[in-house]
Amino acid sequence: MLFNTLKECKSSIDTINLNNNKLGDDCMESFGEFIKNNQNIRNIDIGSNNKITDKGIEILLPYLIGNISIKKINISSNKGITDKSTPLLKEIIQNSNIQIINIDGISIKNKNILVVPLIENILKNGYDRIDIFK
Repeated sequence: MLFNTLKECKSSIDTINLNNNKLGDDCMESFGEFIKNNQNIRNIDIGSNNKITDKGIEILLPYLIGNISIKKINISSNKGITDKSTPLLKEIIQNSNIQIINIDGISIKNKNILVVPLIENILKNGYDRIDIFK
């Protein structure tokens, strides 16, 4: 309901912080639609005490791929994000302008696998700072 209301209001939001809200996969599609319709969003925080799983990452994938405005995304502490999401996260990083991603506390065993695509993305977009949270 929140994302639909914000979308209807045509709000110009730069940062969306939804950590500690117990959000689950069921709201990821409306969240994705909100992202798609708001090209001003730079920072997304959906970490800490949410219940997003691999299914939620899969739902968000088409909304994040090709998005050039988002620079930072925090999905930390979503224990339901596992190794199954690794290729999806790599694809998101490689096909966006994300320069900071917080994956601390998720259930991916080899988080280092995301480092190279993130650094490549940072370098190709001309950023001068590398932040990796794992």
